[in-house]
Amino acid sequence: MTTLRPRRPFRWVAALAAAMVAASLLAVPSAGGQSAPEDGPISPRQWPRSFLAIPELEAWPNAVRMWGPDRHQTALAVSLTLRGAGGYPFDSPDATTGAGRSLGSADGWWGLGVCPRSVIVVASDVPADAVTAASLSDSTGRSSEPYLRRVAASDPLFDPIGGFARVDTYAAPILLTDSVRDGADSLNHAARLAAQDLRAGGCNAARQAIIVGGPAAVPVEIERELVSIGYDEVFRVSGETRYGTAAVVAQSLGTRSIPRSATGCKDSSAADGDAVLAFYANSVVEWRERASRCELLGRTVVLAVGLDALAGGWWTSFWQVPVVLHDGSDELPEETAVALSLLDVENLIVLGDTSQVPADVAELAAQIARAELRRVAGADRYETSVEMAKIFGGWWPTRTGDHFARSSVCLAALSDGAHGAQGWPDALGAGAFCGAASAPSPHEIPYAVERLAGPVDANEPGLVTVARRPSAAALSAALPRPKRAAVPMLLVPAGATELPEPVEEFLRDVFVPGRLCSQAVGGIESDGSGADDAGAYAAAVNEGRCFAPGMVLAFGGEAVITSEVLGQASSLVSGRLAPDAQPEAPTLVGAYTPHHEDPDRIEKAPDAKRGLGVFASRLPFDGTVFHRADADGPIGRRSSGGTSTNTDRDWVCLPRGTYGDARWLVAETSPDRAPHLEADLTTLGWYRGDVDGERRKPQPASPGCLAMELSEFDSTYVRAVGPYGRTSRSVAVVANGNRRFRLTDVVEASEPVSGGVPSDEPPSTGENTRLAFRNRDPGVFAHLPPHRQQVTEAFVSLEIDRGFGAGRPHTFNARWSVETPSGTVSGIAEGEAKFVSDRWELRGMSVVRSGSWMRSVYGTHPDEPSEILAGAAVAGLADDGYGAGGFMATIAVNDFGSDDDTIVWRVDAYINARP
Repeated sequence: MTTLRPRRPFRWVAALAAAMVAASLLAVPSAGGQSAPEDGPISPRQWPRSFLAIPELEAWPNAVRMWGPDRHQTALAVSLTLRGAGGYPFDSPDATTGAGRSLGSADGWWGLGVCPRSVIVVASDVPADAVTAASLSDSTGRSSEPYLRRVAASDPLFDPIGGFARVDTYAAPILLTDSVRDGADSLNHAARLAAQDLRAGGCNAARQAIIVGGPAAVPVEIERELVSIGYDEVFRVSGETRYGTAAVVAQSLGTRSIPRSATGCKDSSAADGDAVLAFYANSVVEWRERASRCELLGRTVVLAVGLDALAGGWWTSFWQVPVVLHDGSDELPEETAVALSLLDVENLIVLGDTSQVPADVAELAAQIARAELRRVAGADRYETSVEMAKIFGGWWPTRTGDHFARSSVCLAALSDGAHGAQGWPDALGAGAFCGAASAPSPHEIPYAVERLAGPVDANEPGLVTVARRPSAAALSAALPRPKRAAVPMLLVPAGATELPEPVEEFLRDVFVPGRLCSQAVGGIESDGSGADDAGAYAAAVNEGRCFAPGMVLAFGGEAVITSEVLGQASSLVSGRLAPDAQPEAPTLVGAYTPHHEDPDRIEKAPDAKRGLGVFASRLPFDGTVFHRADADGPIGRRSSGGTSTNTDRDWVCLPRGTYGDARWLVAETSPDRAPHLEADLTTLGWYRGDVDGERRKPQPASPGCLAMELSEFDSTYVRAVGPYGRTSRSVAVVANGNRRFRLTDVVEASEPVSGGVPSDEPPSTGENTRLAFRNRDPGVFAHLPPHRQQVTEAFVSLEIDRGFGAGRPHTFNARWSVETPSGTVSGIAEGEAKFVSDRWELRGMSVVRSGSWMRSVYGTHPDEPSEILAGAAVAGLADDGYGAGGFMATIAVNDFGSDDDTIVWRVDAYINARP
């Protein structure tokens, strides 16, 4: 077989280096030097995280933000989200998305599930040439495709340089790279990573690349670089000026008349509850001057100044509409006039008011094109973006929120700044993305992802099922789909703290909660911050009494779209039934946390009371006080009372108040490995009450234990994950069986020394009972590996504090010790108590604190834990403790008083310190 080579072959060293760099771009860093996740949002684990690129995907109750530290990394985040085909972070806490460690092996995050067939590369310094690039991206895959000039090819014999060809631009994303004006001579890291990922990583359909802008903007060296990445052909479209570039793009797309088979809009009215877009031919547009009317416009061309052209990118991309530019003056640019004279135009749509495109200029342009003139304009570009949503997307307010259920809007920032336009790169990328989000999928039923509509501690958290894309198949499938297929782009000022008035009013008028919905939640707060009863809202969603909220797709970081603006938008698309505050990171209390001044040191967690936090135990937590669950769901309670000697399961337990705002609890051995346990607390009902059905105060988070296999070789890290992917700090559970202190059996004792009120007093009195038991020959052994010693004396003193008032839990604290021929081991315990029939059941956490036997093995001051991820809290090491585990006791209340009480108790602990 003969191999045909490019005209300028690479040296083998350069080729090898390029391959090594390419491989490194798609790799995830190794486990060495890992750190535990910081609290807050976590992007998919396979996404790159280095000083070169940190793309982010951040979820809100009714919004998702795609962003990065700069415009290039935001474009990378948008590119990765385009091909996402899963539900993270809405329906799963697994940031690894259940896939491999490399970027190319994963796609389980939320996104459109689309692999583009080409990419579009533009310079990122000024919007000059880039503003019309979005119209090249074909949202539907049905375009006649642009006709462009080839500038590089992997096989120039078959694809000659300088030749013209149709380019398949299906779902092509916009990639931003540094310009020649900034001294660049290659793709920047983020753009190269995106190009490689779409060519030979997570997708492999992209075989063509388009460069928009001349060699003075996008370096000519990039042409060959794209070929080296694996692109078969590279095309460039450019003119002498921005107006010339726009004209060339417009001519490459061309115009088409309305197909004879199309007798009108596929969906003739948007007033009947939904509105579906359809593609007919290039430049054939649906025009809805009101909700109940739709007409088709053939051979359509758009005239706009640059920034307004960006705002229309979602629909010019969808319908493949040529866009030509004006400079805002009283004269039409020559390149634009020439393009209008050469294009076959029937309808000319002007975007923006007369301050942007003067009336005389618009009329002249229409005369040159011999076209009917139409204008879409508001008082400013923010209102103009709203008008485009209505006219081209059918988003006319109907005062009925159900007509917009599950529908999405894009949010991008765009404003004039002292140093040029702000936010335009994000808006440019948003145009192509939102057009693709609007498009019907030609192949598959949309991926359905569930997200939580209400708070995690609602009696019945609401689950909203959202279709990824409104595919044609969904019309007949039993899957919910958005009531509005179009995903329009709404503009906000860059860095603003409030939505612009036209956008705020539009969202308020569109997403209107129905009467039954308002009744269900007890009204809406006067300040518009959210429902009076978010829990009732969640239940009403499940029961069909509230419309399913919409979704906001935001582009750009805090500098352009602030949390205040995103929070307002997220609340408005729920009909103001969801709060507008930024979601809090969940909490999970470990006994130790990084030092507040020195992150290389650890200190006692400020909210850890006497070390009470996450702990591991092999004691049989029997469901009397603590919930019990494993990967398969709740574990039923034991039918008989008393303690059990079954110690064949590992439990990770969370006392009351040690977690909050968490939908899931996950256990993992590494942040880059899929969790080996995911527990959905909303499904398990841990917020709806304790294991006995009572809902005790002050924390809604009930005590519970998760059954799991704890590795003796790797630390297990437990995290709380909120409903939108935000995580708590990890808590390391070091469960080495070779360092587990335990008793071989229960200790029985009687004839206590007592104080306080008698143990048989009613639990509601609010008093306390003090008991101390000693057994000088318990008949059990103590294990402190590698040693095993007979216990010659066992002692425990307890104080039971009865909760006073409705809903207050009964608690206990204890001190215990065992004596052996090798010395003593002592500790403390704390937890909850419950009076059942004629006995007190005590379950809680134990911390080993001291003892001569313990000191002889582990020293006077236990070493800090080693071989755990930097930044993780550590379970059990508090108050100079050696480790933590469980404590169980059953106190039988026999006759009157406390003197004849008996106890059966047991303790264990995993020693986190080193011998």
